[in-house]
Amino acid sequence: MLLEPARQVVGPILTNSGFRNEDVNRHVGGVRNSQHLLGQAADIRPKDPQQFHRLVDFLKAHQLTDQLLTGNGWLHISWNPFAPPRHFVRIGYYK
Repeated sequence: MLLEPARQVVGPILTNSGFRNEDVNRHVGGVRNSQHLLGQAADIRPKDPQQFHRLVDFLKAHQLTDQLLTGNGWLHISWNPFAPPRHFVRIGYYK
């Protein structure tokens, strides 16, 4: 939903985490209602660090972005195909 359009804008994207089962989510400290559990979230960063701000700007403006959290050179993004996007953005959320 978001990854391919983002890749077309900034080039290759590295994915740290996508779908997580409950055990993995618990192990990494994910919240109980994480969208990772539904396959609706990913932790990503552009392969080219110079493209980070361009990726953030693209995702902030994208109509399907449900959540965008940034920190330490990576982003958490989510989308929800069953509800209107919240467009919740927090820059520097994770330190």
